Amino acid sequence: MKKSLIILFALVSISNYAQNFEIPPLKQPYFDIIEWKGIGALALSRDLSLTQKQVDLTMVSGDGKSAWQQVYNPMAKETYFISEDGGKYAYFLENLELKDNKVFIHQLSAAGNIKVMNLTFLAPLKRLGDFSPSDLYLTDIITTEKALLWIFKHRDKEKLTTIAVSMTHHNFNMYAFVVSENVISSTKIEDQISWYVAGEKGENILFAARLHAGKEAGWKVKEYNPKGVMVSEQVLEQRGTNFMAHARVGFGRRGSALLKRSEPNEKGTLVFANGAYYVGGIEMNGTSANLISYKMEEKEWKKVCTSPYSSYNTKKDLEVGCFRMDEGIGWYVNSGKPEGHFHPFTSGTGIVSGTIDQATSNPSRLLTAEFPSKFVVELNTKWLVFDPKQLPTKNSLTFEYIQK
Repeated sequence: MKKSLIILFALVSISNYAQNFEIPPLKQPYFDIIEWKGIGALALSRDLSLTQKQVDLTMVSGDGKSAWQQVYNPMAKETYFISEDGGKYAYFLENLELKDNKVFIHQLSAAGNIKVMNLTFLAPLKRLGDFSPSDLYLTDIITTEKALLWIFKHRDKEKLTTIAVSMTHHNFNMYAFVVSENVISSTKIEDQISWYVAGEKGENILFAARLHAGKEAGWKVKEYNPKGVMVSEQVLEQRGTNFMAHARVGFGRRGSALLKRSEPNEKGTLVFANGAYYVGGIEMNGTSANLISYKMEEKEWKKVCTSPYSSYNTKKDLEVGCFRMDEGIGWYVNSGKPEGHFHPFTSGTGIVSGTIDQATSNPSRLLTAEFPSKFVVELNTKWLVFDPKQLPTKNSLTFEYIQK
């Protein structure tokens, strides 16, 4: 199905600092550009009247990397791009919420291959128990190293059940498993929590939930393999942190951000990245608000990075979301004004990159405050820069490589 590899770069000016190049026009106008973090930029073209819904994809990356073209044929007018940094697969979903117990997906590999599948959730959920897809509340959709993962909540009169459905990338097999069962009427600490994906450990998935009270105040963590078998369980205490309460929200190209799902009153968001546990949130220093991230070292939280959040408003709700990246952790902070922050693994000083959309399709925007209002992709030694004001257009697209 993939078209032959072609050279798309027509360099028009070269200097020691920058290279300008163009991507030639296609039959239909270019209308959007999105970043697949760690892979490159995807330029999308289609019939803007939607008489024909076919979408052409053109991958633009760095020197020494092939550029490819591909097409997919959605039935819906709008599809939802789901990806994480450096994943081998990304997805265009035709529906986020289950529709007739199903989700129609277009799987895109880093090499440019597309596979189409209509997934049904009824069978794996029935194997799990008496769960009807129509009774499930979707909280997130995330791509992991080995699988595409959906997280649901199921509520009945007695308990709230967190359910995950994992679809392995290579064979589309689906596995449903219970992450947690919490008694609704209970006052126990372990029943006052909401589960989410905190990261990956090898090919396993780490689920976390905030414990709000008692001596074990902190985070409970459960580790599952891609087929839903629990590997381990532990509690990380909160001692050493002093976060303001925030609503944990989705950030980036995942279901929770696209659906605007949130979990209120969390004092710190836990994430597993670069082989370690981190936690982040807003702390006050007098009247100044700072985004602080801590790293778990020898069973203690050590402050590792700080960036100022000048837009904090005590009269407005506070939202915090995170996005795991190869270079560090991207943070979304919103208290009346949404702002992107980046906390690198190698530095104690964070980058404030400015206003950013919660469901950003350009995560590399977090890595620099340069090139404001531009679409940027970080490559090894340079930036790929694009002016989105060019879109939509029937003409060629102009890009620029700029040395770091």
